Amino acid sequence: MKGVSGLMRILGVIPAFNEAGTVGLVVSGALRHLADVLVVDDGSTDDTVQKAKAAGAKVVSHAGNLGKGAAIKTGFDYAMKEGFDAVVTLDADTQHDPDEIPKLIDAASGGAGIVIGSRLKDKEKIPKARYYTNMVGVGCISWRSKNRLLDSQSGFRLYRADVIRGMKFSGGRFETETELLIRAGLRGFKIASVPVRTIYSEEITGRSHFRAVYDTYRICIVFLKSFFWFNP
Repeated sequence: MKGVSGLMRILGVIPAFNEAGTVGLVVSGALRHLADVLVVDDGSTDDTVQKAKAAGAKVVSHAGNLGKGAAIKTGFDYAMKEGFDAVVTLDADTQHDPDEIPKLIDAASGGAGIVIGSRLKDKEKIPKARYYTNMVGVGCISWRSKNRLLDSQSGFRLYRADVIRGMKFSGGRFETETELLIRAGLRGFKIASVPVRTIYSEEITGRSHFRAVYDTYRICIVFLKSFFWFNP
């Protein structure tokens, strides 16, 4: 039976690299709202795979660490092969609350191709460097994607299948999430935002694989390259 969004089958995709301590909690939470959850193990060297399977997820693994963007692409490829109508992505470190998945699904009822779980309302909970970097990105990426965005870097998103089909990827790490927004916007898709809880802690921040200088540089390069995408 289809929900209000008209989506019948939605796959949860959780990219994970050495997240054995938390991935099971995220999988269990996602399975409260989705029938199918896929963990993309990005070359973990700990017990991430075992913990994910024990919590009820399907798992596919990369032979080595390829980056978050590559893990998302693997999840998209799996979803399209298996005939899913949409994908919900969320991080394996508990930064996103799986109980807010229904908010993204409900927001998709307005016809958006992508729904972003926006965390920037509670700015006092976000590390200052991360917040201000994101705000600069929000302005630039909103303009380039032809959509008003509220959070350009949140990985808590819903993507409809028609956005995913034929989606191009030039990067394989954190810049991929920026690339997806710009390409989707340039292709004419609506991008919506819905407020979600801001969950940051010293533990989560300390475990983050995001490298502020290196990954921000890569995001900027994708933004600049987008002006030369003649067929996004």
